[in-house]
Amino acid sequence: MHAFDQGKLQRWTFLVLFVGIGWLFWLVARPLWVPIFLGALIAIGTNPLHKKLIGHMRGKRREAISAALITGVVLVVGLVLTVLLSIVMLRQVLGMARSFSARTLLETPNQMLGPRLSALLASVGENPARLQQHLTTASSALAERLAESATAVLAASAEALLIIIFTGITSYYLLRNGSRFAAWFVSLLPLPDGEGWELVLNFRDVARVMLLGTGVTALFQAVSSCIGYWGAGVPNPLVWGVATGCASILPAIGSTLIWLPVVIWLFATDHVGMSIAVFIWSNAITVGIADYVIRPRLLGKKVKMNELLVFIALFGGIEAFGLLGTILGPIIAALLMAMIHIYQRDYRPHAQIPPPS
Repeated sequence: MHAFDQGKLQRWTFLVLFVGIGWLFWLVARPLWVPIFLGALIAIGTNPLHKKLIGHMRGKRREAISAALITGVVLVVGLVLTVLLSIVMLRQVLGMARSFSARTLLETPNQMLGPRLSALLASVGENPARLQQHLTTASSALAERLAESATAVLAASAEALLIIIFTGITSYYLLRNGSRFAAWFVSLLPLPDGEGWELVLNFRDVARVMLLGTGVTALFQAVSSCIGYWGAGVPNPLVWGVATGCASILPAIGSTLIWLPVVIWLFATDHVGMSIAVFIWSNAITVGIADYVIRPRLLGKKVKMNELLVFIALFGGIEAFGLLGTILGPIIAALLMAMIHIYQRDYRPHAQIPPPS
């Protein structure tokens, strides 16, 4: 008869309790994962500034004052810019929809669509007048929905306030105690300290680079495309510029989803010069400088991933986590690559992989 192994029972009991309590805590924290992640991004991105500010301050509470000051400034500036940009964009889009709806009622299909597009539609058996009617209905419905959007914004304000509060709390405490939290996390991992710190620092570097790279390139593409649309005489350049900047978050095809339809529409409606100008500007300035000058300088050598893996990380991240997936997806992929690197270096250093037959 086997002797009772009390130590084994205790270990299994602890494991079950640990997993169960961890799962319960995840259920508690899951509704707040977005503000927690946003707060972590703010803390990671502003940590160099936090350290410099501490170096210029005196007193025992300088870490707390610096963390509170940076978190407050970032949240206030971000909130003000978001509200102002949303109001301006809403007015611009509403005015554009109403103007377009009025044009569909006052102009003939040939005047509105242009002779080139009207002839093209007629050649494929599509009635331009029917298309104009569809556009009239769609633009009127869009104007009505935009006019009613203020109610939806007010309804979502309570949830947005909760996100802002928890984002600020997370950022504040991570700025104050981020180093201690990282050391505590490394001490929990059943790995050598060097490997644990390698994972932590990899997470920090990739998060900081992706946040900076995504934000700066999106801002540049929004501003440069807005200037290009304005210079070419495209109506409502601010709307199209902001849309281009937002779409640029998507890899490879991002901003093309906005400027290419604009180019095609301008060409089809007999604005050939404007179409060519927007095409050249978008490729040479908006996309060319962003992808071949700004992004490589910002990313540098911190992010070393295969292009296919970057594609999977970005699009898969967006599918799994929404817009935050543009940053979270590459972070997860980078951590996976770091784990593979650690495995090849420390656990299988002399393995010989035979070539395929």
